Amino acid sequence: MASNQQAEPRIEIGSVMRDTETGRVGIVKRGPEGPYRLHALHGENYWEVDPDLLADLTTSEALGTRVAVRNYWSRNRMPS
Repeated sequence: MASNQQAEPRIEIGSVMRDTETGRVGIVKRGPEGPYRLHALHGENYWEVDPDLLADLTTSEALGTRVAVRNYWSRNRMPS
């Protein structure tokens, strides 16, 4: 039976998701007290997020995220 409701995102630790409140994208982790945290894709920044505000990335967001991460690491790679 078809439904017009959007499927709930499956939250997996280590997956990349979007915080719908801020629009920021990060890697899902658990905080020491149990709430979810999104960690920036580069750097040490993180923020707590309500699980109801987490969303899967669209195809274009996922592609843009991969490109941004590769660009970051190519610009900030340590010389050998």
